[in-house]
This record gives sequence, structure tokens and C-alpha cells, in this order.
Amino acid sequence: MKTATTPTEILLEACRLDGRNINRLARDAGVPYPVLWRFMHGERPTLNTATLDRLAAALDLELVPRRVAA
Repeated sequence: MKTATTPTEILLEACRLDGRNINRLARDAGVPYPVLWRFMHGERPTLNTATLDRLAAALDLELVPRRVAA
């Protein structure tokens, strides 16, 4: 299996590994079910930033820099 490297891949992997079904995750994140379903099934591979923020919060994800600039 390929290691997730982009924020989108990491978010998709987190959604799949979360344990909640799509309906419950969508409800917990405040994201419409059809939007999350299409994202997770590759039919709509992008989400707006507000949706990304809500979904990341529901998954308890944090975006951090890979390294600190000198």
C-alpha cells in the first residue's frame, strides 16, 4: 500500500481508518453526507477549506509543518 503523502491522501486515509461509517462521520463533522461520500469515493476529489477544517477537527487531525525554516 502506498503511504499517504498529500493532505488529501492523509485525510482520505484518516476517514477510512476512523471506524465511523460515512453517515456518522459526516454528521459529526457537520458535512453533508453526499459531499463526504463523493470525496471518499473519488467522484469529487476536492473539498472547500471550511469543509476540510470541520472534517479534520472531527478526525482530530492537525496540520503541522514537516520542518521548521531556519
